[in-house]
Amino acid sequence: MDQSKTTRKRTTNIHKMSETNEAETSAYMAESLTKPHLMPGGPYTSSNVIVQCLYKISTVCLTPWSHILDRLLAMFIRTSETSRGSILGFCIKAFLLLIVLVCLTPIAIFAFIIWFPLQWFRPRSFSYISPHTEKESSSSGKYERVFLSNRHSPSVSSITSAPHSARGGQTFSIMSVNLCLMPEFIAHINNLTNSVTRGKKMAAFFCGDPVPRAKTNQGVGEGVAKPTETDFLVSTLSTESVSTGGREYEPIAGENIDSRSITSAQWSITSKERTVSENFSFIADFLCLQEVFDGRSTNQLIQGLKRKYPYIIYDVSQPLHNCRMTLLGSGLCIASLHPFIDISFKPYPDGHNDDKLACKGLLMTKVFLGKDDRGHDLVGYLATTHLQAWSHTHASSVRCKQLDSIYSWMEEFKLNSATRDGKTPEKVLFNVITGDFNFDKASYYDLNEQRCQFLQQFIDPCIDEQSGGQHSWVVGTELNQTRMHEDRVKTPRGLQRMLVSELERCRYVASTTPTKNSLQKPQDGKRKIDYILYEECPNINTDIKEFKFFTGLATLTDHIPVGMVFSCNDI
Repeated sequence: MDQSKTTRKRTTNIHKMSETNEAETSAYMAESLTKPHLMPGGPYTSSNVIVQCLYKISTVCLTPWSHILDRLLAMFIRTSETSRGSILGFCIKAFLLLIVLVCLTPIAIFAFIIWFPLQWFRPRSFSYISPHTEKESSSSGKYERVFLSNRHSPSVSSITSAPHSARGGQTFSIMSVNLCLMPEFIAHINNLTNSVTRGKKMAAFFCGDPVPRAKTNQGVGEGVAKPTETDFLVSTLSTESVSTGGREYEPIAGENIDSRSITSAQWSITSKERTVSENFSFIADFLCLQEVFDGRSTNQLIQGLKRKYPYIIYDVSQPLHNCRMTLLGSGLCIASLHPFIDISFKPYPDGHNDDKLACKGLLMTKVFLGKDDRGHDLVGYLATTHLQAWSHTHASSVRCKQLDSIYSWMEEFKLNSATRDGKTPEKVLFNVITGDFNFDKASYYDLNEQRCQFLQQFIDPCIDEQSGGQHSWVVGTELNQTRMHEDRVKTPRGLQRMLVSELERCRYVASTTPTKNSLQKPQDGKRKIDYILYEECPNINTDIKEFKFFTGLATLTDHIPVGMVFSCNDI
């Protein structure tokens, strides 16, 4: 009888706590809606109905033609995963696609005539997804359901509960990866196929769902493994777990990582097993993606991400800029659990060879993180980019110019954004930039980029500031495209085992030494071209809790995703 009363009492307390959490959630969401928010929609969402209709007609008419052309070109580029068919079947299919392409060409020309003038009056350079519109209030069911869908348990996500004061510290997680979601014929050049299917699988990975895998010749246990203690994106290297916003991260034995004094002694060669994980079972606060080019693949990716991420920026492009026209967008995309206050995109004026076809640039955002105990708005600046590809003198020169532009653009964006709403004082918790920089900090042939002033302003957690070299736990993020479909590395577990192996890694990952010098210096498989960099903010101490490499996208992209967990505390 007493036990029954105790149970009822505990149940009553749980209901009271749940009601309190819901009240805090509603108050926080209502407060966040008072902040200036961006109108959801595409690049012409603020235009009149006629302009929107013309843009829609032009894109609908251009899509079939570009899709047929893509499939036709892809047929002539073989990959290691392309099945061999008969020559007769190949010729018949190519002939039929060519006939359809010719028939659709007049419609495509008509659509281009409509599309091209509209680019001169493009109101903004991105499409934006948000859980609320101007007609929806904070108490609307749709808005609330989007937030609740991110919960793993009551009050488990910081976005669904009242934000903690910066004095107590906040912890955030970021993941960055180049997805290589290109038109099919370009994906074939990178030894990848089925961009649409890959987009759907990638969304499942980022949302923590099981990713379907093709059967391989490997033995039992080489498929998708159950999450282990090393599979968490957000976990700390302390003997005590860290609680932030109701989220408790599993501890890993060791010492806390200090952002400026990570010693190699703490990270031995065997520590790679702790920094390289197959999957993660927690949703990152911010997801920064590059090379999200293909329209159909992007739709599959966005539809999957919308289940977990209420705020998504994609379709970032300025087709006409700097006296030239680009055929592809920037490929940049940011998904966030926190609302965006401001968004800006700057295209790079320079490009070399085929990079001129893409509108590469810098996507800058400002996110709202709540309020502190003094009523100040807590904000963070997050940017992502994709620099010039290839490793030669001309490409290096272009990258250096792009790096010089980044810092000035970010400073300009922070200045302009701060003056747009000067009524409420703001406290900046972090200033982070991620992306595929297409150079590493260890190769001698990337010396020009390594000396750029921009890199002196930002801190790289993978670099030992005492020696200036990479930490021993760092692995490369650029995979060898010709070998990434081999059975040994075809699964997340197989790829993880390869990355932690000093003997095998150099066979599958690009090295910091060119092949011609392999006799003087052995290949190391440590060419890391994907970065997460941060700048110290005034009166804020940034502590890096963890930096990890993930293998869950094995065979889906030619890059290794990187993730970082950091806390922001008052000094």
